[in-house]
Amino acid sequence: MRDADEDEHAPISTSRLGYKADGAGLLRSTRQHVHVLDLATGEVRQLTSGDWHAGRPAWSPDGEQLALAAGPEPDADTTWRTPAHLVPAAGGPLRRVAGQLDVAGPITWTADGAALLVAGQQRLAVGHAGLFVQPGRGRGRPGRPSPPRWTGNVMPGGPGYPGGLPQLTADGGTVVFCVRDRGCSHVYATAVDGSSSPRPVLTGDDLVVSGLSVAADADRAAVVLADPGTYGEVAVVDLTDGTTTRVTRQHRRRPPGRRPARPRAAHLHRARRHRGARLAAARPGRPGARPAAGRRARRAAQRLGTGGRRRAPLPPGAGRRGLVGAAGQPARQRRLRAGVLHRRGRGAGATADERDFLDPVDQLVAEGVADPDRLALTGYSYGGYLTCWLTGRTDRFAAAIAGGVVSDLTSMLGTSDAGYALGGMEWPDPWTAPAELAELSPISRVHQVRTPTLVLQGQADERCPVGQAEQWFAALRTRGVPTELVLYPGGSHLFILSGRPSHRVDYSRRLVRWAQQHVPTPRPAIDAAHWQQRLDVLAARHSVPGAALAVRRVGAGPDELVELATGVLNRSTGVATTTDSVFQIGSITKVWTTTLVMQLVDEGRLDLDAPLAEVLPELQLGDPDVAKRVTMRHLLTHTSGIAGDVFTDTGRGDDCVERYVAALADTPQNHPLGATFSYCNSGFTLAGRVVEVLTGQTWDAALRERVIEPLGLAHTSTLPEEAVLHRAAVGHIAPEPGADPAPVPVWVLPRSLGPAGLVNATAADVTAFGALHLRGGVTADGTRVLSAASTEAMQSRQAELPDRYSLGDSWGLGWIRHVWDGELLVGHDGGTYGQGAFLRVLPEHGLVIALLTNGGKMKDLYTDVMGELVGELAGLQLPAPLEPPEQAPQVELARYAGSYERSSVATEVFERDGGLVMRETMSGAVAEAVGQPVQEHPLVPVAEGLFAVRAPGTDGWSAVTFHSLPDGTEYLHTGGRANPRKSR
Repeated sequence: MRDADEDEHAPISTSRLGYKADGAGLLRSTRQHVHVLDLATGEVRQLTSGDWHAGRPAWSPDGEQLALAAGPEPDADTTWRTPAHLVPAAGGPLRRVAGQLDVAGPITWTADGAALLVAGQQRLAVGHAGLFVQPGRGRGRPGRPSPPRWTGNVMPGGPGYPGGLPQLTADGGTVVFCVRDRGCSHVYATAVDGSSSPRPVLTGDDLVVSGLSVAADADRAAVVLADPGTYGEVAVVDLTDGTTTRVTRQHRRRPPGRRPARPRAAHLHRARRHRGARLAAARPGRPGARPAAGRRARRAAQRLGTGGRRRAPLPPGAGRRGLVGAAGQPARQRRLRAGVLHRRGRGAGATADERDFLDPVDQLVAEGVADPDRLALTGYSYGGYLTCWLTGRTDRFAAAIAGGVVSDLTSMLGTSDAGYALGGMEWPDPWTAPAELAELSPISRVHQVRTPTLVLQGQADERCPVGQAEQWFAALRTRGVPTELVLYPGGSHLFILSGRPSHRVDYSRRLVRWAQQHVPTPRPAIDAAHWQQRLDVLAARHSVPGAALAVRRVGAGPDELVELATGVLNRSTGVATTTDSVFQIGSITKVWTTTLVMQLVDEGRLDLDAPLAEVLPELQLGDPDVAKRVTMRHLLTHTSGIAGDVFTDTGRGDDCVERYVAALADTPQNHPLGATFSYCNSGFTLAGRVVEVLTGQTWDAALRERVIEPLGLAHTSTLPEEAVLHRAAVGHIAPEPGADPAPVPVWVLPRSLGPAGLVNATAADVTAFGALHLRGGVTADGTRVLSAASTEAMQSRQAELPDRYSLGDSWGLGWIRHVWDGELLVGHDGGTYGQGAFLRVLPEHGLVIALLTNGGKMKDLYTDVMGELVGELAGLQLPAPLEPPEQAPQVELARYAGSYERSSVATEVFERDGGLVMRETMSGAVAEAVGQPVQEHPLVPVAEGLFAVRAPGTDGWSAVTFHSLPDGTEYLHTGGRANPRKSR
């Protein structure tokens, strides 16, 4: 609630604390109060008011009263007391519930309305929240609440915390609630009247329960259940016997080599095991050691249980600290995590947690699980505080990533929205013990920090204010410590949980990259002999005459490069394929052209979103309006709608690209400008012409001067007279399905198609180009070829695809974007006369892989080779290929029958023998490239609008998608091309 006439520019005056809140900023006159909405009339009545905030209200069973937590007392901003209160639903005074329960959390009424079940504390203090019973007809008289139904750590749940609200069973006689137990969250139940002891319902090692929801008509509950094998699945729990049925299976797939870690007990410096300490080393299948039982251990668990010791922690909480091993080879690397114990009393701070953290690390190092030279430290909130603290006390960590930072407790007290509540419970008094408080501040030891530190912070964080991060970053920077500060505009303290998805993804990616950058990553050399054997076997299996494979791994030192070759360059001559043989890389050239374009953007000579007519005023296209409005971004994302497969031969002269563009005046429009995606070769020749005009060079010369030579690519060229100076591959095409591939009669496309597909290169040279983009636009010798911003922009999502099976998941600028096992990578494929090329760049693993082939079942070879490589070197699986379901779905066949047409290809879809058949008739260069101008394929239904086809002699399936634009125009989408319907 906020005053309607409040001037947002007026000065802000306050005489109380609590004038701001994380996620809301300065509150001004805004206060949270209880209102009642009449569902029949729509009338809204306010029940509470005042300079305080009302907690979540709970209706009494008879609908006469509402219970809520509130702190209406004048000193509540300094005492932080929020006891339970009652207010009549019809209106009336607010009354405190009887009983000395100073801190009330979530409230539930008993079924008869006689009492309240309250999760809270009798006194605000460092300690557990219990589950209490308070009278539901209180008059504000002092007294003690009934003994708690549970004295452990009740977890009501919330952002960043597991657990769930206490709830009644169907008969109202039992309350079901969640508790923190040895670092996990479990479900318990107990009689409301106290006639029985609390009993476990759902427990177990390494189980974490969230989102508790008890059924209203049966003794069962739904929960989100996480364990070492899943991030969380919905499960139904029988409240009588604990039988659990998982009803979702969203996390069944696990990348190769990654098996669940099993937490086990740790020996700490106090020479005894603590049940609150949770750490894990990836020892698949090995059961964790159970800590010692006994009263002493139970007391330690109650006192030290992770995640809920403080009544008012630094959300999202102390649980967000840990130890990570830098990403290396996921299939082989042991990963570990650690939960850290809380400190032992007021004023102890990180001095107690320090050993709780480092002792388990020492133990893992001693056991050979952790590499002492490859430790990285990261944490958020209190974990960010502890990350700063530890790097000021030890140099053992190779990298640190601190999020939601606390660096100076003195300034934290006065600037955080919860500073004095936290400080009053946990820190030395700043006025009477300033030296002790300063000693607990990481900033007091920042002069000892040597660890490269990445600082990640929400710019609108009021819990751990942004100044804390800025202070830490500035101190590191001025002292010459490698550091970087990343601020997330509008990000509150909880932005890593509920902020912009792009911010959350960025946070995780930066964390991993910082660790990869600063943690030494010794990896076993790529086994060249093994991969040579696999290339030989697989190329023969798929009838590929010759192939070259290069795998480049980019790290802190020199690149690791493995080059392999198999077969022959030309079956007519029998010349062997070698690693210095050059192949046509086809449309991978488009990424090279895009790099040229983005260089011009860096130089301020080109605007991606300005009409091309500003550079090419003479431009004419089949649609005059498109000629006026089309931009470079349209060309680089294949969304211009210009007919794409136009292979006009305009000669061998240096003016061939200019003449080709002039000939586009008669080229039809395939779809409206920007309306959808359709692969467009002609658009890239047009982009090449823009490069020529702005540089004053031919496209070939510009590429050599700006890209090929700075990268030192001795075997890369764009012209056939240059290619013949090297061992050049010849393409092969099978004259008919099932026949052996034979050399093609035409070696190369017209020179006018250069910017779209005429680069010739070795596999190693192709990976060197890919590594340029992996390094952010810098060559191996440190030469900057492209800005980091442009490199990132090329890999960012720019366009969606109607069909995600044929090419990739989405499109960047030039690059195709792929998601494999949830990980983003970029790449491109290329095809010319009987040759196929495949490039993949895996940023998270520093890998660039190029496979060049000259005929046969080239895509099938790619699938097998790439699948094995990324599985072994990156622990990834290729996406499941498109396959028709065993039971064909019922689809409306007549809906898709008709004629579709684009430049160079006419397609008919018709019914035959109860199914659909697609007949494609190709002309011009397209027909020459495929070798069979007329092809028929049965369409096998996968889903409504999606069909699968299999080309004769190949193993894999390809997608054919039918879709419509918003204006109702219908398209058949195949091979990345949009084919508009011409008739039914």
